[in-house]
Amino acid sequence: MSTDAVTQRWHPRWLLMLVLVYAAVAIIVVRPVIDPDVWWHLRAGQWILEHRAVPWTDPFSSYGLGKAWIAYNWLFEVLLYELYRLLGLFGPLLYVVFSTLAITVALHTLISRFESRFTRAAALTALGLGAMGPVLMPRSYLFSILFFLIELHILFSVRESKQARPLLLLPPLFAVWANVHIQFIYGLFVLALAIAESAFYRVMPRSQAFGPASRCAPLRPLVLVTLASCAATLITPYHMYLFESIAGVARQSGMYDRIIELMAMDFRQPANWLVLGLTLAGAFLVGRQPRIEPWPALLVAFGVFPAFRSRRDVWVVVIAALVVIARSLPVTKSREQWVTWPRIAVAGVGIALAFVVVGIVRDVSPRGLEAAVALEYPVDAAQVVERRGYKGPLFNPYDWGGYLIWRLPQLPVIMDGRANVHGDRRIAQSIATWHGERSWASDAELATARVVIAPMGLGLTSLLRLDPRFELAYEDRVAAVFVARDTPSQRIAWQAE
Repeated sequence: MSTDAVTQRWHPRWLLMLVLVYAAVAIIVVRPVIDPDVWWHLRAGQWILEHRAVPWTDPFSSYGLGKAWIAYNWLFEVLLYELYRLLGLFGPLLYVVFSTLAITVALHTLISRFESRFTRAAALTALGLGAMGPVLMPRSYLFSILFFLIELHILFSVRESKQARPLLLLPPLFAVWANVHIQFIYGLFVLALAIAESAFYRVMPRSQAFGPASRCAPLRPLVLVTLASCAATLITPYHMYLFESIAGVARQSGMYDRIIELMAMDFRQPANWLVLGLTLAGAFLVGRQPRIEPWPALLVAFGVFPAFRSRRDVWVVVIAALVVIARSLPVTKSREQWVTWPRIAVAGVGIALAFVVVGIVRDVSPRGLEAAVALEYPVDAAQVVERRGYKGPLFNPYDWGGYLIWRLPQLPVIMDGRANVHGDRRIAQSIATWHGERSWASDAELATARVVIAPMGLGLTSLLRLDPRFELAYEDRVAAVFVARDTPSQRIAWQAE
């Protein structure tokens, strides 16, 4: 890594570039709220506030009724519901907008720590946003992305200054992180990697293959703060049971083959190729260094596993690769500070205008947001079921379970997006039944259903029109409602024939 001192003068075009980078957030996230999981998160937040407690058993599905369930995102769910209560569907949209802006600022600041040239830092930030764009949705893992970036800021600050005091910020950070999303475990793993690097240099203080030991964080404070951070993750309503839930989720491998957001990247969109490009660039630059720094190299290696296993976790390797890339560029020393309050104000106005324009074009008004939901979910069908007073059991598809938990709380769903509740086998059976595969008629849960809310276009919806066990009660362009013709025992007898 070479160093050369240059004068960095202010260029008016930087202002335009800054506005474009942050306006990209508007293009990526200002859109109707149609994520299938946001609905059950809203219902969980409402349940927690109504009961003034967190749930220990599942209150939302007929299958999970009475079975253990840990709402490990409980604080996020309360926040999301409060935003909805105050602002309607605009509340979750504001959550994803401000979370993504905070992520962008944190990423830009982290890159600028190593790359002082504005154009390069802004370009790398834009690449990171583009790579992470598909996962920037109203989900609790936005907190994980932000807190992961903050953690890296703190650790790099300690590495550079050799002052351990910033580490004291980590236990409070993990205390909050453990209450909003379970991927705080990634943050603990990063701390373990930093400890491994410091311990390595204790054993091998001088090595021709690795960078100087002076660049690693002090070992003893790092170990103590890591232990304190682990203890801080127990400051949740679930205490040690939170880790039991994490272990249960980790054991569920089948969902990575069936749930789209958990599947590996299919490289059918530009963002996937951007992730691959950044990963390869980061790996190449790690190997190209004359003396490797273990921790940044381990960060990239660690990020590869979750990112290429599940498209939802691409942010881990993207952030790690950007750090390595920024640290590998030649260092310049800027003599002029381009950031001034007038320039920030002008940029802020430009960014705000971009958000307004995108919001108008995509119609994120209350009416527009509701219309978008009605195109994706059985809004009218649910109203019919509610008005006519149909009783359960309810049979519904996986992707609509979250919405029906929210919209029809009086009817427990049979299936929803909480994979840790339903398990790999039930999810696979539900998907097979809804696609009309050979075993659909023998589905035991379908056989006992009194109401079926079915998406138009799926195989089971067409088959139910011919099924003597059900009659069509309502249909529109989005959904059809079928109700049972006779008693469950009679229908089971028909199935046996």
